Amino acid sequence: MSKTPVSILQEMMVKKKTVPNYELIHDGGGTHINTFKYQVSCDGLIATGVGRSKKDAKHEAAEAMLKAIAEHRGYPQLPASPAQSPLRTPLPPTVPEIQRIPPNVPFVNAVGALQDLCAENNLQEPKYILISDVGPPHAKIFTIQCVVAAFKEDGVARTKKQAKQEAAKKMLHKINDLLADSKDIDSSALELEDANADAQSNDIAKTRYLTLSRLPSQKKVNLGFKLSEYHIKIKDSFESEVRQRLMDKLRSIIPVDHSNISEEFVEHILSEFKEILSTVDLNLTVMCLESANPQTHVVAMKINTSPDIVQVGLGHSQLEAQFYTLLKLINSMIQFLE
Repeated sequence: MSKTPVSILQEMMVKKKTVPNYELIHDGGGTHINTFKYQVSCDGLIATGVGRSKKDAKHEAAEAMLKAIAEHRGYPQLPASPAQSPLRTPLPPTVPEIQRIPPNVPFVNAVGALQDLCAENNLQEPKYILISDVGPPHAKIFTIQCVVAAFKEDGVARTKKQAKQEAAKKMLHKINDLLADSKDIDSSALELEDANADAQSNDIAKTRYLTLSRLPSQKKVNLGFKLSEYHIKIKDSFESEVRQRLMDKLRSIIPVDHSNISEEFVEHILSEFKEILSTVDLNLTVMCLESANPQTHVVAMKINTSPDIVQVGLGHSQLEAQFYTLLKLINSMIQFLE
């Protein structure tokens, strides 16, 4: 296996009883097109390297230093070792080299792009399967398979992350090609129908009706309970003693006086409500929603019962909206338990 510029430079300097000094002089940049810059100094020379990751930048710096040493000092670069480590499982006949992304080219997340493409076209969610990892611990070769419906694509690389990206990239190209072909076919069919609409519309409708009429009707999804039983589903999920104790605790935290709505007041009620829910393994979710009126705040709360209990409240402040939502949610749960 070929040695990297970093390892070659390290071996060269160790023979001179010293080591290269690497320094990160630019760390990313905080955008989607991060670039890193490393500076390496050794043997009286300084070189820099830029890359899309710290690893790439460090390798670029080491490679620049090797060129500087060869040019100014006349030192030969260490050749790659011709021998490979003994392996119990043979490596693939050709190990693909993943090209480094230039610093000025934005990184495209193929895994995320494929996820979005499948969601937009109602396709199954991509699945990634580790097919094999062969080679010694320091030189593993990973093969990951991407599966979408009946389509499969493999990615092979020296890291699992790169192999997953390669598999997703291949699948992304395949699905995009299929969608493009489908659009071409659809557009051609539409042009043909437009040209012969008056003459063929009745025949097409009759043919399609005969075909569709033979198809089985789609079965309704079983939600687990009937709509008519919605109001008693939560009540039936608790024993009578537990239900009564739960209602008593809920009634006890409902405040009588609403005139003083402070942050401590609302936080106290919210904390007690969460504690009561935890005794029956229920959780509370709080969400702040956008409002068309900037002077009105909207807060939604949900309890993960079966079915969920959801309430929405409005207020002149977020604290006030949270308080009114909390009261409505407590009263709603009491009604479902009665």
